[in-house]
Amino acid sequence: MRNERWVYRFLFAWNDTLFFDPLDVSYEPSADHFLAGLDEPLRARFVRSGIWWSHRPSPDLPAQGWKIHVSASCRHVREVAAAVIGYLAERGTDFKIALDINIFEMLNSKSMSRGSGGKLVTVYPRDDDEFRAVLADLAGLLEGYEGAYVLSDLRYRDSKALYFRYGQFLDTHTVDVLGRRHPRILGPDGPVPDDRGLGRARPDWVPWPFDDWKPADEEEDDGLLGGRFRVTGAIQFSNSGGVYTAEDTANDDRPVLLKEARPHTNVNPRRNHDAVDILGREWMFLNRLADTGSYPAPIAKFRHWEHHFIAEEFIDSSDLRSVLLERNPLARPGFDIERSREYLRIFLAVFRGLARAIQAAHDRGVILADFTASNLLVDPDTYEVTIVDLEACRLAGTDGDGGTDGDGGSGEAELEQPVELFTPGFSLSRDGFRAFGPEGDRYALASTMAYFVFPIAAMSYLREDVLDLYRIFITEGLGWPERVHRLITDLAGDRIGLTDVLDALEHEADLLDQVEALPARPVVEERLGLVEAETGVAAFVEAVADTGRSTLFPVDPFAHITNPLSLGFGASGVLWALHSSGIAIRPEWHDWLGGKLAGIDSAEYPDGLMNGLAGIAWAADSLGFGTEAGQLLAQANRRAVEQGDHTFYYGLAGVGMTNLRFFLRGRDPRDLAAARDCARALHDTVRLDGGRAYWVNEFAAEGPMTGLGFGQAGVAMFLLRMHQVTGEERHLRLGRQALAWEMAHAKPLDGGGPVMFEHEGTMEPYIEVGSAGVAQVLLRYGDLEAARAVLRGLDVRYSVLPGYAFGMSGIADALLDAAEFTGDRSYRDKALTQLDFVRKVFLFEPAERFGLPRQDGRTPLGLPGEGLLRCSCDYLTGSAGLLRVLHRVNTGGTADFLLDEAAR
Repeated sequence: MRNERWVYRFLFAWNDTLFFDPLDVSYEPSADHFLAGLDEPLRARFVRSGIWWSHRPSPDLPAQGWKIHVSASCRHVREVAAAVIGYLAERGTDFKIALDINIFEMLNSKSMSRGSGGKLVTVYPRDDDEFRAVLADLAGLLEGYEGAYVLSDLRYRDSKALYFRYGQFLDTHTVDVLGRRHPRILGPDGPVPDDRGLGRARPDWVPWPFDDWKPADEEEDDGLLGGRFRVTGAIQFSNSGGVYTAEDTANDDRPVLLKEARPHTNVNPRRNHDAVDILGREWMFLNRLADTGSYPAPIAKFRHWEHHFIAEEFIDSSDLRSVLLERNPLARPGFDIERSREYLRIFLAVFRGLARAIQAAHDRGVILADFTASNLLVDPDTYEVTIVDLEACRLAGTDGDGGTDGDGGSGEAELEQPVELFTPGFSLSRDGFRAFGPEGDRYALASTMAYFVFPIAAMSYLREDVLDLYRIFITEGLGWPERVHRLITDLAGDRIGLTDVLDALEHEADLLDQVEALPARPVVEERLGLVEAETGVAAFVEAVADTGRSTLFPVDPFAHITNPLSLGFGASGVLWALHSSGIAIRPEWHDWLGGKLAGIDSAEYPDGLMNGLAGIAWAADSLGFGTEAGQLLAQANRRAVEQGDHTFYYGLAGVGMTNLRFFLRGRDPRDLAAARDCARALHDTVRLDGGRAYWVNEFAAEGPMTGLGFGQAGVAMFLLRMHQVTGEERHLRLGRQALAWEMAHAKPLDGGGPVMFEHEGTMEPYIEVGSAGVAQVLLRYGDLEAARAVLRGLDVRYSVLPGYAFGMSGIADALLDAAEFTGDRSYRDKALTQLDFVRKVFLFEPAERFGLPRQDGRTPLGLPGEGLLRCSCDYLTGSAGLLRVLHRVNTGGTADFLLDEAAR
């Protein structure tokens, strides 16, 4: 379920601010937007709707029907826009058009979903007759123009700019248990999904709209390049084309890699190129670097239908990130000097190879321009490095005559122009693209070296001193010599070159001999500055509140695609955390929340604790909105049993726990009855496996999940509280069976001792999914032996994320629980050490360029959210969750939302 709440955060990190800002409300169109040239009366007929200008003159527009999409190339987009606007506005047809050229670029970008990409204009005809007439007229108007193929649609006749499908006109949708909106249309037997997947342009029950035309049946495909390449698998898909594994039948079926480019996608209007142009550049640079041995060998360049391909050597090696996860000692509890020394040996081998590969490119006049850890493949036996994905390469400059590449491509002068690709954290560009020479590649090498030590490079946008922080990991964490850290910072600062790097990395024996374990230092709580940290975190949250913001505080993007008020991701959780930490809620914040609660449409919200009505009710009641809270919880109760999701964060267990919390506060029997309904549903839907119990939901396609947020431990937590409140033993028995299922799926670390839980192929120590949440529940069941086995896996010194649900703050909270329930002070010391790590690495005073002044003499301390690209204030991923753990450390108290008062 964690992956189900994944959001492509770069689409929320498009501007130069501290926060994740949604385009649809925060973006200001450019002065030359697509309506700028219209006369004022015509322009006044449009209204902004998110990232679109909307022209909707028809009050009786149907809810669904045949819609038309217009696409365009970056070379002719303004001509197409002007022609289509003029025709449709004069006709009085409903339509919408992207705001400006920047939004058009985003809609055609590689990262846009394949079902949504390419749509410059969407037309909403009133009926089938208008649909056919508008299509025919636009086909004549746009003859000769081309645009990206809209993959969710059908192409109209021989036009390469017009596409159509049957679907939703008005915003009709359902909301799933996570809070995500799913568009719906009305079918013969009721509402059905408005399926925008590939090849789903027409539901089976909708008649074909044309009498005189139907697309020709697809011809039998003889394979790529006349059958030479036989596709064997897909590595990834994107809007601009896929990456595939294949066999080269002309060469004994040797494995190859195929890269695809769809015309008019991944466009750059400033440079006037698209995915096809970029793929052509990559082909040229593969040929230029082929003899170095550090880049894939080029095999073929060809076109299949309208798509373009290159075939290159398949490199049977591991992603650099996989090597990091498998071998890095910082990802494991404790310190092992031999493991640390072996990792340094791998580090030296990998980066000797990478430095030589970069040097080879520079010797041929090639600037790599954008490479990251994801572009590097490492042989797991020899640690030889291959650099892949050369689409950002450019020439440093030529003194030739600018001839062509011999393959009909552009001259070398064109290859000197940048592609405008850069990856935050690995580029000297931070808040916008700038072209750099060899110094940019050297910086990327330094960042990649740092990433291989610990992957927090993305935070460099927020903190320009990120590489300085690596002393914590290199010397204190790994026990490596200080000169490894100095090598990285000197390279990033352009104080040394690649020759110096290679010379330093050659001294392997000397460096390995200097690896040593630093002596353990006693934890002296008063020296850690955690009181000041709590003050700074609270000051930041207070300083960034804005009643004009839809979420009041800057929060995780998941709130922007679900709802602004949720306990876990939205405003109510931040306000609750401030209030519970002794921070006064300002009158304007109180009024803001009251207004939002008064206007809440419960149909737009799910029911759960962390994402929906139950959690908002919990916070609202604490903040003085008792009546509104009761109404919200009653609505969640009416739906949660029917939804049937079992989880603590999103389903029955969390809703039931909220009802128990209301019962404990007000002793209203109706609240207890609602909790009983949730428990009854869990008893009715349980699946038994011997003496173990588990539940599944729609997201458990690969089997039941573990953990507090998503798994069986969360259900067990609620059932324990039901037993303690009602005295009914059946709840306790079922809860113990759920925990038995969890522990049966724990996996030992390093052959024994600590255990941890696997999620999506990775061992996770966190609250949301993983060990920390399971440990919290085991402790409350009094199963200290099992709890200690899990807690040993929480002796982690480092985490790439600082937040509560999936980061170090939540692990520290579980260890505070362990200290309380076992009486063992060492658990508290470990928690303090972890919070000190969060303070030193992640908490920061924003730079002056962000314009966040100190207030009342307090230094505001921001916290990066998930992805580390921007700051978030929400409970599960940002400042509010950390604030609660710091407050607990500094003043006492128990873990949030687990109702320890029920056990008293």
